[in-house]
Amino acid sequence: MAEQIKENPGVVKGGQAVEEIPAENRWTIATQGLTGAYVATIKAMLDAVGRDKYNEMMIQIWTEAGKSSKQIADALGMAGDDAQSAVKAGVIVCIASMGPEFEYEITESTAEKAVFRFHECQWHNRMKELGISDDICTAACPAYWNGLSKSFNPKLNASLNKAMPLGDPYCEIGHELQK
Repeated sequence: MAEQIKENPGVVKGGQAVEEIPAENRWTIATQGLTGAYVATIKAMLDAVGRDKYNEMMIQIWTEAGKSSKQIADALGMAGDDAQSAVKAGVIVCIASMGPEFEYEITESTAEKAVFRFHECQWHNRMKELGISDDICTAACPAYWNGLSKSFNPKLNASLNKAMPLGDPYCEIGHELQK
């Protein structure tokens, strides 16, 4: 491919074609496209396999995604084995890998217990934009956070306390170290 480009100076690599778009805008466009495609796909999956099988599949997929997010956190030097560390690293990795639409607040943060709220979430935003009223998130979200939390410490549990797809004003996820 590189040789072909050298031989054909008119050939432009994909990344070069968008360099005039500011990086923040490119990131937003890319993540909105990705989350939109994913939301449409999983809605079709829900319709095809039914709620029970869908939830089972989402738990498997998003538990693994949470575990792999711990690897990203480690690579970024965000180590720790407590609730506070898991929440801080998890939120940063979510934003970095899923897009800048997340708006969050950490409402409690100790080594034993940490709670945060997403006030904006690209997954929920795509659901609204696509007119999806089915709950396609509440199996995936706690699975992701449990996968990540247990990667930090097997005694750390995550729970989904509130969820925008269920009508709450925000999603709230708690992390607690079990004794």
